[in-house]
Amino acid sequence: MTTVVEVLTESLTDGLLELTLDRPDAMNSLNLALKERLAETLHRARYDDDVRAVLVTGAGRAFCAGGDLSEMDPQRTPEQARTRQHKLLSEVIVPLAKLPKPTVAAVNGHAHGAGLSLARACDVVIAWNEAPMSLGYVLRGLAADCGITYFLPRLIGMAKAKELLFTGRRFTGSEAFEMGLIARATPAEEVLPAARQTAAAFARSATVALALTKKLLDSATYHGLDDLVEVEAYSQAITRSTRDHAEGVAAFTERRDPVFTGA
Repeated sequence: MTTVVEVLTESLTDGLLELTLDRPDAMNSLNLALKERLAETLHRARYDDDVRAVLVTGAGRAFCAGGDLSEMDPQRTPEQARTRQHKLLSEVIVPLAKLPKPTVAAVNGHAHGAGLSLARACDVVIAWNEAPMSLGYVLRGLAADCGITYFLPRLIGMAKAKELLFTGRRFTGSEAFEMGLIARATPAEEVLPAARQTAAAFARSATVALALTKKLLDSATYHGLDDLVEVEAYSQAITRSTRDHAEGVAAFTERRDPVFTGA
């Protein structure tokens, strides 16, 4: 089943929801229409049991070039600008990062500013090794946004985060991999197949266990050891009661691959 809705293409196959940012002439920059479609789709995916994993990529030569400069009105008051930006954060970036299902970004080309933040809100990022990337907010006289000040220091350390954000310089997918910003850098023709293979494997996996593991890892940055092991114990108790756990044990005993249902 494939549905094309203006700026976003959606395809759901075997539990994998593939989202393609579809504004290639604008390098898939985030205009209001695209942000609204992403918000609606992510909200629906959260509660749709048929969706077990999500893949995000871009059409054409870009993953996402960031915010759409043509919609940035300098005449807006600071409060108006804050409200518009908070909408993107609260309805797209945060829901994507907190989606209780595994997410993969296939960065097929340019990823800048909010576009790189969008990718980094996903659990696993696979990028073209020559993909041009940047966080050039300061070069436009802007503060960093879209959650990148949360993601960046946790992934690559504060010193490197400051260097990238203070200079706004460009770097490649290979450098992003070397600094720990993404999971894998590949030749251009391998990006989407590798991302689909990874996301499809997630969709076939024990998604309750994946969701709780994701929650535990996200919590690890602000919970102490004592608190975290307590939450781990509760998470173990929940997953031990699932049919997927029973299937996993049976498959191990019978020396076969498990067939998980996400329940």
